[in-house]
Amino acid sequence: MRWGVLVLLVALTAALTPADRERLGAVFSGPVDSLKSAYQTTVARQILKLAPLDGVCEFVASNTGDSLNDLYYASQVSGALGCNFAKEGAEGTLMQEITAEGASISKLFKGISSLANLNLAVDPTLSGKISAALKKDDSVMAHALAYLAAAALPGDVPADVYDTIEDVAHRADTIGTARSFDDGLMETAMFLKGALVLSQKQGKAALSGEMVKGFTAYMTSNKNKASQSSLFYTLIGLDALSNNNLAVPTSLSVSGGTVISGEGANFQVVLVNPLGEQVTGSEASIQSAVVPATGAALFKTGPMEGGNGAFSVSPLPNPARGVYSVGVTGSVPAGFVAPDPAKFKVKVVLPVTVEGSSLKIVDVDDNRAMMTSDLSGGAAVAKVDLSSRLTLDFNIADNAGKVALHQVFVRFTNTKTQQTVYFVAQADLNKRYSLDVNFRTAAAKSFGGVAGDYSVDLILGDATLASAVVTNIATLTLDLAESKEVLAAPEKAAKPEITHVFRQPEKRPPQAISSLFTGLVLLPALVVLGVWAKLGANLSGFSFSLSGLGFHLGLLAVLGIYVHFFLGLIDMFATMKWLAIVSLFTFLTGNRLLASIAAQRKEKK
Repeated sequence: MRWGVLVLLVALTAALTPADRERLGAVFSGPVDSLKSAYQTTVARQILKLAPLDGVCEFVASNTGDSLNDLYYASQVSGALGCNFAKEGAEGTLMQEITAEGASISKLFKGISSLANLNLAVDPTLSGKISAALKKDDSVMAHALAYLAAAALPGDVPADVYDTIEDVAHRADTIGTARSFDDGLMETAMFLKGALVLSQKQGKAALSGEMVKGFTAYMTSNKNKASQSSLFYTLIGLDALSNNNLAVPTSLSVSGGTVISGEGANFQVVLVNPLGEQVTGSEASIQSAVVPATGAALFKTGPMEGGNGAFSVSPLPNPARGVYSVGVTGSVPAGFVAPDPAKFKVKVVLPVTVEGSSLKIVDVDDNRAMMTSDLSGGAAVAKVDLSSRLTLDFNIADNAGKVALHQVFVRFTNTKTQQTVYFVAQADLNKRYSLDVNFRTAAAKSFGGVAGDYSVDLILGDATLASAVVTNIATLTLDLAESKEVLAAPEKAAKPEITHVFRQPEKRPPQAISSLFTGLVLLPALVVLGVWAKLGANLSGFSFSLSGLGFHLGLLAVLGIYVHFFLGLIDMFATMKWLAIVSLFTFLTGNRLLASIAAQRKEKK
């Protein structure tokens, strides 16, 4: 009997996979064009345990200047590859940078690290300058560089620097299970490198197991970044987490392919550090492996076979089909953080066969069977018309007996047009499948009135099948008296251009009528002027005082605002705002004008 095991991982693995390591190796395989790229490429390949690129030492030797940055990059490459780097005056330049008054923590880190990488003497009293620099710069990056610089000093670890690690770690934000700092990937990676290197020198872990798990989740979430610099700092963080002897986080993941077929199939897992390297001295155990609904077991609980990070277990004899929930735990030696219990979905895949088949072509009117086949001799051949029905009955079975699958249907394919029609086969309580197609009703509704030869396939699909099972069971000629003409597939060609026709403008009246209408509109104004002239209206009583001028200007301004609103130059809110301002001014000046007019009349009396 052949069967397979399909494994689905429930949770994301907090580690690099072999495919990730291969992809990252390709990113850092290009030629170097600067000291920075030489440094990043060399360190990244060293972390991934890849051979160094050719000619890097020569490139560094010929391109290193006298600046602190150049000496830092060159010393890093020299320390990693063992280059015979000798720059005249390098030691004097580095000492001048780190002994300068008020040297920043960045300069102290680069200078001290460069001296250590070049195997030059480093003054242990520089720890005082590191502490002083931290008092001026309390950022996370400043602390990270201080940890790295302090770790490079000879002698004991400065207690005041080491004691800040846990406090700085608490500044990190936690989103879900991931822990990181506000400034992102570079700051988080450098903090991890500095904190873990200094902790290792101190011989005491400053970060808890939960903290390193959170930082690991964040670092692995960045493994698909696009830029080389981002991937470099991802590797820096993962390397710091993986290569310390105090708190190395670990995780469980599936090993090998996801589908294993054959009698000797087994379930394999690996226990790895964040870089995806197997943990020596680790163990793994099966805690449970059952189908939640039925309780059927797949694996025997207990320790898995293997060791040193690679484990396997063989299924129990004749496992039943289904999806199993498999719980795996791991144990690790001292200096490692035990992985969280992992849950995997393991799917047992079994082949199925179609049994007890019966295909009949039945006359609709008298229910007489015109053709019967058990399909043992292959696909049946028959001719059907509007007076015919097709009935199909069958069982589906595996090694344990009859089974019911999620998807069972019959497909009719027109051999000329490739038009397909699907009918679903239903199972009864005894898991016996049946299908009944009445061509009298289905001819127009399902087949679209298209006659011709149809290939009939039985299709089985289920989550517990390695792939869909397609079996040709018949070739039918559908004869319709009024069959629609079978059209060939339409050729792809440009469609006729669409020309938009805009509505023609309405006919305007003659100019004479427009002029007459304009005159009628202006006529009331002329009438008003005539009446004023007849009444003797004049401007002799106009007051040229400030209140008089202000009042009349205010009235003109109000009319102007209304005209602007009418023409759409301003909206209603702007109109209300300007009216409120102008109206208040007009009211005050008008009140003063009326008061002065009343006073003048009173004096005349």
